[in-house]
Amino acid sequence: MASRKTILIFIFWFVVGNALVAQNTWTLNKCISFSIENNIGLRQMEIQEKMATEDLNQSKRALLPGINASSRAGISFGRSVDPNTNDIVNNEFFNNSYDVNASMTLFNGFRLINQIEYQKFRKKASEMKRLSTADDLAFGVMTSYFEVLYYKGMLEIAKKQVETSGINLKKIERQVELGMKSKPDLLDMQANYESEELRRIQVENSLKTSMLQLKQRMNLTDTTSLVLAEERTIAETASQPVSENLFNSYLKWSPYFQSFEAQLKASRRMLAITRSQLYPSISAYGSVGTGYYETTKDELGKTIRFGTQIDNNLSQYLGGSLNIPIFSRWAVRSDIKKAKLEVEQAQNTLAQEKQKLYFEMANNLNELEAIEKEYNQYKKQRDADQLAFQAAEKKIEQGLINVVDFYIAKNRLANSESNVLKSRLQWEVKKKILDFYSGKRFWEE
Repeated sequence: MASRKTILIFIFWFVVGNALVAQNTWTLNKCISFSIENNIGLRQMEIQEKMATEDLNQSKRALLPGINASSRAGISFGRSVDPNTNDIVNNEFFNNSYDVNASMTLFNGFRLINQIEYQKFRKKASEMKRLSTADDLAFGVMTSYFEVLYYKGMLEIAKKQVETSGINLKKIERQVELGMKSKPDLLDMQANYESEELRRIQVENSLKTSMLQLKQRMNLTDTTSLVLAEERTIAETASQPVSENLFNSYLKWSPYFQSFEAQLKASRRMLAITRSQLYPSISAYGSVGTGYYETTKDELGKTIRFGTQIDNNLSQYLGGSLNIPIFSRWAVRSDIKKAKLEVEQAQNTLAQEKQKLYFEMANNLNELEAIEKEYNQYKKQRDADQLAFQAAEKKIEQGLINVVDFYIAKNRLANSESNVLKSRLQWEVKKKILDFYSGKRFWEE
């Protein structure tokens, strides 16, 4: 009965332990999603995007008329002007007035319309810049993620090298005791063992550093070590699109290039806004006013009551103004020239980025194909080096080769294993980059 209970407890903790490991395992997508959600820089850009949205809304409100209301009240002492009759009086009196004014721009060279369009493109540029920054952050996390996997794999290779050298070191010690090997062979083996142990320590330190860099990119302050999920192994890839098709596809959706295009369109609208200063502007005005004056009296000499004066003193005004710019010491012309240069600068920047992207995509396509071929060849080399090392192990036990030749075979195997690891991870990085160019944000899948 007790043994059965023990077995059940063991099974329970085995299942729970595996579940906890699965929960604490960080995939690449999980790392990227966490970094995007917790990045302070992205939060700051979200605030800037909200500010751009408010600027756009306010530019639309600028089309509405401006309305102001005012009220004044006071008591005059001594010699003063009667506001009702404009006569000079020497008595104390109270007066009170109310005014409502409205104004509206009817035409100003389409400045307000262009201002709205300008703010639209600024808002879009801000939004696309935030998305582009998130994409850059994702690729930064991906680079650190695969760097951790690389050093993790290299550490396994280094540990295996140390373990193998330790086993063979004991064999050599035994052979020296039996007179089958000389003391120099043992010293050579010992020196190589210590060298490989140093290499293991160095790789372990590099792993810790790369893990810390990954946490920094993720803004993860947890002191526990991350358990990263292994990515897929390299597989035969489908035919890749030609660089021209990939280039055109990426330009259509890329927030990076849409931000440049939005900035170009915004600069063109700013040019139109600057040119509007050359056109006449037309505005309309209107006002309604009334007041109460203690000096306003009836035939019996009594001050007319407040309500009656408010009705009797009501006044309205409608008017308009026309402003024609004639000469501004060439200031407007100078602003227009600078606005044109800013448009030209934005065009050149966009063209330069497109050119850089085109060759970058073509290069990534070539590198993906080359890495895949190298990976397949490295695997063949590793298999051959594995057989050669196994043969070297048997020969050194039989005294048929010296320690130097043994370590040549051993180091060649370690080198080929590291090349397989490196090329596999490089392939995965390039594949994800090209998937991204095709419109796939792999971390959102």
